Amino acid sequence: MPIGEFEGHALRRYLRWLRPDTHCLVHVAVRTQGLFVARDNPKQVRGLSDLRRPDLRFVNRPEGSGTRVLTELLLEREGIAESEVRGFDDTELTHAAVAAYIASGMADAGIGVQTAAQRFGLHFIPLLRERYFFALRLSALQQPHVKAVLEMLGSPESRAAIASLAGYHAAETGKVQRLQEAFKLG
Repeated sequence: MPIGEFEGHALRRYLRWLRPDTHCLVHVAVRTQGLFVARDNPKQVRGLSDLRRPDLRFVNRPEGSGTRVLTELLLEREGIAESEVRGFDDTELTHAAVAAYIASGMADAGIGVQTAAQRFGLHFIPLLRERYFFALRLSALQQPHVKAVLEMLGSPESRAAIASLAGYHAAETGKVQRLQEAFKLG
């Protein structure tokens, strides 16, 4: 769930499946998404507007993924048509796959989480932060296996492990929230 200007758009999308009286959210982390480019940024990419350049090849995430939705929103905000982005329809399934694609020289830019960029030695240009949640039915909170996962997720060890990842923050990891609390719904 993006923090800031795109939260409302994303929330409307997810509320198609989530019901405030039936579901809750488990906070996993806050993470940073941004542009991946080759190590040392040899093509001098400074931001999204550079994606219009004909010398840049982009690799995207698949339709329906949260990162793809964010990419489309970011491009729209910048007034960049998808057709202006060389490689917009080329997709990889994961953040790590996008990073590997760029690290191998098969593309020049992509969007994903900072951790993947760091893992592959890429240059990272931050674009936004987002809250990452698990959604589940309220009734599931009483199930022993769910209680065990929530206990583990909220442990100091889990929080430390998540916080050790580049671009991740775990201050609220494991916190269970009703949709109304997480998004200030009326």
